[in-house]
Amino acid sequence: MNGDQRKAALRANIEAYGRFDEHAYINGAPHLKHRSIAHAYSALVATAIERTGTDPHTLQVLELGAGNGLASTAWFERGVQLTAVDASESMLDDFKAKASEYGLTPNTVVADVLEYLDSTQGLFNVVTHVSMLHHIPDYLELLKRSVAHVNPGGCLLTFQDPLRYDRMPFGHHLIDRGSYFVWRLGQGNLKRGARTRWRRLRGVYSTAETVDFDEYHVVRNGVDSAAVASLLKPSFEKVDMIKYWSTYDRSLQWIGERVGLKSSFGILASGRKPT
Repeated sequence: MNGDQRKAALRANIEAYGRFDEHAYINGAPHLKHRSIAHAYSALVATAIERTGTDPHTLQVLELGAGNGLASTAWFERGVQLTAVDASESMLDDFKAKASEYGLTPNTVVADVLEYLDSTQGLFNVVTHVSMLHHIPDYLELLKRSVAHVNPGGCLLTFQDPLRYDRMPFGHHLIDRGSYFVWRLGQGNLKRGARTRWRRLRGVYSTAETVDFDEYHVVRNGVDSAAVASLLKPSFEKVDMIKYWSTYDRSLQWIGERVGLKSSFGILASGRKPT
């Protein structure tokens, strides 16, 4: 792993989400504002719990890159025992506040997720990442370390990451990028957006630019879903992948779903094999 890139990505994410505007975040997070995507994640959560064969109230769940809990409702609703890890203390304060609304008191850890995984011996029934892999330069290394913390018989769940751009059907990728720009035009600050786009067209990514490294998938053209599945298969009895459409604008989301476009993926690996 390139240490400078890892540090830049971590710094960019803290800067991007540390000064948190919840409304703006929801507006820029398809997995939070589209019911269809939230429903898909909730369904995977339900399947993961069922496959562990564990009562939800005793289920030990590790949520990496947990943020402020906006994507954690599916776990809150089921009353699981949560450990949430994030690099932003303010985000985790909000996470605890949201969990308390469900009568839960999660264990929260302010740390870089890779450093946390290296520092703990804890095992969990489920380890989950939502909208996270594409923020990590070496996401396969993150997954390797995550697998080591899944109990035998347990699950690993990752969700809401962009498919590799060069492996998507050309039309799907073209519409995906077009949908993004339609949404972006309504967000203002077009001058900064134009500068960012010009750098990316030239293949220039600056570790000093938050916008270049908080969404790290633009550097490597998405996330390799096939490589993720291949990495997980030796350690789990079953690896299921779902591919779905995820974009920013509600109308374009509705249209994309109706015509069967695919831009993002989630993976549920279940039945962790004994080591």
